[in-house]
Amino acid sequence: MALKDIREICEYVAQDDARAGSRLFDRIREKCKLVADFPRMGKSYDRLTPNLRAFIVDGYLVFYFPREDGIDVSRVINGYRDLPSIFEG
Repeated sequence: MALKDIREICEYVAQDDARAGSRLFDRIREKCKLVADFPRMGKSYDRLTPNLRAFIVDGYLVFYFPREDGIDVSRVINGYRDLPSIFEG
């Protein structure tokens, strides 16, 4: 699901500026690499789903689950969305 989220977000951003979409993708990728080395550095979102954490890149929340050897990115969502409704069920 995260790859689909990123693709849709970057395509949306690229409608106005193709390079902006590419730069956003690169920033998300680089931040994921950093967080993979320090998986507990993101904010806890246990209230939505147990063990869920997130960090922000340009107003988008990158949700992930820490692993012993890195992270599993779950979703990438605009920070203004109704998060509880997205993670219900």
